[in-house]
Amino acid sequence: MSDQDDADREFNAMTNRLIKREQLRRAAADLNSTSPPALENALANISAEVTEEAAERLAAAARAKPLLPRSPAPHPSKL
Repeated sequence: MSDQDDADREFNAMTNRLIKREQLRRAAADLNSTSPPALENALANISAEVTEEAAERLAAAARAKPLLPRSPAPHPSKL
């Protein structure tokens, strides 16, 4: 059951990201006919959000990986 909950959370997170990106894309499309500073601000916001999402994915991947020992165990012939 925990696997299903994890899958649901992952699906919901991805759906939310896609919805936010679509909202930002539409907002940027609306700004194409406005001032350059407004467009620059919209693009900066999109860039910040994409960077934040990437950092979250990297942090989640780092938490999911099992920690490896710092140095491998010596070969039995070296003992």
